[in-house]
Amino acid sequence: MKLNFLQDVLVLPASVLSHLDAATPEQLRVLLWLASDLTLVSKHKQLCKLAGCDAATAREAIGFWCDCGLLSEAGDSISTMASVSVDAPAKKKLQRADELPNYTSGELAELLEARAGVRVLIDEAQQILGKMFNPNDVNIMVGMLDYLGMSEECILLLLAHCKRIGKSNLRSIEKYAYTMVDKGINDVEAMEAEISTLEAMHTFEGEVRALFGMKSRALTSKEGKMLSAWLSFGYDINIVRMAYEITVNATGEPSVAYTNAILEKWNANSWKTAAEIEVGMNAEREKREGNANNKKELGNSFDTDDFFEAALQRGFRERSRE
Repeated sequence: MKLNFLQDVLVLPASVLSHLDAATPEQLRVLLWLASDLTLVSKHKQLCKLAGCDAATAREAIGFWCDCGLLSEAGDSISTMASVSVDAPAKKKLQRADELPNYTSGELAELLEARAGVRVLIDEAQQILGKMFNPNDVNIMVGMLDYLGMSEECILLLLAHCKRIGKSNLRSIEKYAYTMVDKGINDVEAMEAEISTLEAMHTFEGEVRALFGMKSRALTSKEGKMLSAWLSFGYDINIVRMAYEITVNATGEPSVAYTNAILEKWNANSWKTAAEIEVGMNAEREKREGNANNKKELGNSFDTDDFFEAALQRGFRERSRE
């Protein structure tokens, strides 16, 4: 009798035979699938599906084969298998999971007992948010770690950010995590940059709300884009206030769209500071007054200030209809 090797060949160390009696069927299936594709060690959901087990069982199986010497911690190389880290999967591009895991209380207890890194993460997360986690909270944390592929440090940065902006509910934080995944943010540097942008926008939005008397209503999609554009122009609330005052003087009431038209004009003219804006506006005023005087000398009484105001109003109406 002989084995028929038709296409792919799966090779295992002979020492596997000495562990057959101790290994469970699930542990054997996990080993076989990892031997066929070691990248599955960081693709938890796919590995569980192929091996027919839950996530906790798959992690226990990896730990079992590491203890047996058939899988190795990072830095070693055994047989034909590449190095594996049980507690910290290899860094990879973030991908949105189809669904987050739903562990039972017993599975969570076993998971926390087996993985010191998760225990440390949960302890630090509770300190950041200032509350004790329930099983559902722990579920979310483990899902962010294992299924969304976020590192412990990135998760803690996200929690601290949410705490600062007054969002301590884990479900809300989970949504933030999905947003980060969708944006492809997969390292600490990128996370810190994104959080810096978000917090600047959060503070700026509060200042603009107070200036325009918006109270607690949500910004419209168009208003949100306008505020983001103002920040991208490099304008702080003091510059916005200058445009706001011109708006109220011209229209008699606050208008985000009208203020936006003014700020877009200043940005197009590369007027970035209050001093540059004052100089630029004075130069335009003098130019308009000079043109008006020249036309009056020619017998034309048309007021160019009225023309300028009409043009600005027209641009404002056109943007409002978009």
